[in-house]
Amino acid sequence: MAEKKKTLTEAQQKAAAFLTRAKPDFSGWRDARKAEDRLRAEEQAQEAVARGEVGYQMPDGSIYAGISPDTNKHMYVTAKSASLSMNFNAAAVYAEGLDAHGHQDWRLPSRGELDVLSFNRDNGALKETFNTAGMGHLGYFWSSSITTLIDKEGSAWARQFVDGVIMGGGYDKSYTFSVRCVRS
Repeated sequence: MAEKKKTLTEAQQKAAAFLTRAKPDFSGWRDARKAEDRLRAEEQAQEAVARGEVGYQMPDGSIYAGISPDTNKHMYVTAKSASLSMNFNAAAVYAEGLDAHGHQDWRLPSRGELDVLSFNRDNGALKETFNTAGMGHLGYFWSSSITTLIDKEGSAWARQFVDGVIMGGGYDKSYTFSVRCVRS
């Protein structure tokens, strides 16, 4: 009986050896293919930016929005606006702490950059990503530009995207408007 038990154990060992036999490892090939695809996507994005293809969605999810008139560098915008409207100070804190699309250098756009965003709002992946309903505060977007035309403590410029109008000399910072962050 002990011999029979030994035979079963040998059979089990042979079966286990057969089942655990080394299988081809394709993980390296898959990793190389993914890296190649990422590299190709990055090259295509760089070519689109070089062509000035405003509205091109980058591999990281951000959108190429044009040239910043302030930095004269390529400007990228988040794929969508902040989920909540907020006052100016909250918007500035939100932008400073934003970690989106693999980047942490987001900020509120300047008045000039907001002009570029408004002008390019219907291009490519930017199309229909800005609230242009013009209903109350949601159709307006904060800029980082401050003015003291209205009061000595300063107000901030904002833009209504329904028609691109910048009203007066700025808005009281307590108003709640939409927020869309940029980086360059």
